[in-house]
Amino acid sequence: MNRRIWSLAVITFKEGIRDHTLYGIGLFALMIMGLSLVVTGFFLRELHKVTVDINISAITFGGLLMIFSLSVNLMSKDLDKRTIYCVLSKPFSRTQYLIGKFLGLVLLSLAAVCMLTLISTLTIWAVKSQYPNYFKEFVWLSVFQAVFAEFLMFIVLNAVVIFFSTVTTSSFLTLLFTISTYIVGQTVEEVVQFIQSQANEIQLTTAVQAVVKITQYIVPNLSVYDLKIRAAHGLSISSSYLLSITCYSLIYSAVLLLFASIVFSRRELT
Repeated sequence: MNRRIWSLAVITFKEGIRDHTLYGIGLFALMIMGLSLVVTGFFLRELHKVTVDINISAITFGGLLMIFSLSVNLMSKDLDKRTIYCVLSKPFSRTQYLIGKFLGLVLLSLAAVCMLTLISTLTIWAVKSQYPNYFKEFVWLSVFQAVFAEFLMFIVLNAVVIFFSTVTTSSFLTLLFTISTYIVGQTVEEVVQFIQSQANEIQLTTAVQAVVKITQYIVPNLSVYDLKIRAAHGLSISSSYLLSITCYSLIYSAVLLLFASIVFSRRELT
């Protein structure tokens, strides 16, 4: 990897670690995991399912909060404080700057996921030790595979943040577009399936059908990363499926960075 890109990624990572927002998000997610020790006692028949679902959801929630707040702010801060001029005044291309920022944000997401996964593992282990008879269908590998899938989703969303940061100068619009992308990405597959199943009963105009099809291919299908239910039921996830969603994340992120680089190269920094 280019040394300049890596150095910028490390700087972005260190800048994010120093931000107090990260610790607040971590504490909030840890609080949710701590509550699972109390709440799961009310669901003895579905104890292992509820425990896994709450802890993976806490990891997802913590990662999303970090992207929607910290990642967006780290990108906009360079433009607001004009520190981007110091970077670009050195032998840095704008493409290298975007890739370095993206890798730094991915490192932040990785660090957050690792920290939350460690605490989540201890939480699940504590509940499992207290109620061993209710964890006969529990599989650790499925939990870690589900967490890995969530991390892949964070990679895509960080690329989305980079892209919208180059399109607009407003951090609020970047946040709004990123949240909208997440919501649409989580539901687009269900909408398409519903329309296809009810095609004979629902009369849709050609324009609406075209919009749905275009949205299906443009917006990332984030529902493929939601493996909480499979992990909660102790169902194994095939390596081919994990490989396919990994390739999907990397390719989609690379395409977004390519378009972001094209837009950013033509953008006037004032």
